Amino acid sequence: MPPSAPRTRPNVVEPPTQDRLIADALIADIVEWRIAPGAWLREREVAQRFGVSHAPVREAFRHVARVGFIQIVPWRGAHVIDLDAHAAIEVFELWKALFGVICRMAAQAFNPADGQELLKRIEAFKTIVRETPDTLAHLAVSNSIGSFIAHRSGAPMASELLDRVALFARWQHHVLRVDYLESIKPRPGIRSAELYEAVCHHIVRGEADAADRAARELLAFLQKHFEPALDQFLAERKAEPAKRRRPPRA
Repeated sequence: MPPSAPRTRPNVVEPPTQDRLIADALIADIVEWRIAPGAWLREREVAQRFGVSHAPVREAFRHVARVGFIQIVPWRGAHVIDLDAHAAIEVFELWKALFGVICRMAAQAFNPADGQELLKRIEAFKTIVRETPDTLAHLAVSNSIGSFIAHRSGAPMASELLDRVALFARWQHHVLRVDYLESIKPRPGIRSAELYEAVCHHIVRGEADAADRAARELLAFLQKHFEPALDQFLAERKAEPAKRRRPPRA
């Protein structure tokens, strides 16, 4: 008799562990600045928040530290990283490079249905930009378009790296305060939509080199407005009382 075929295990999705759920919640809070840059986290307080022992909190801290959002200090807890001008520019340079690669590969991978969906999304983005001055809302929509391009690009490694860099970019975007954005004339969302439309048309037409260049130009435009806002934020932080940065007692 021929050997029987090996039994295959069904694709069972394991539920996230307690420490991973805590880590994901902490990362979300940090990215959205519900936990401020430079803030301290205490094991005891986090354990009380989630109703768990200290062990899963320690594991959660290690995971968030591996992602890069906190630094663990023995006997003190952990503190959220603070904004740094050099690191912020590094994030932008990585973001430009990775998004350029993604758009280049998308131009080679998109099928007609993908192209139609992309053009529909960019038209919706242009409508939102015309109808509201909320630049943070514009960023959220543009990020969703970038995610669509990435996940249709056939470049899983670059997409995974881009997701991680974009997470830090989202965290940094909170220095773009409403009063600063409203002071920019003409509104940056209008030009951003024009640049993004160029990116999308190059992708749909299969123009890989042009898509790469246009993607980098789009993010360079955002970087041009981000850097003065970051400088202003860091100057204000420098003037704050030093006691804010003191670690909590053990």
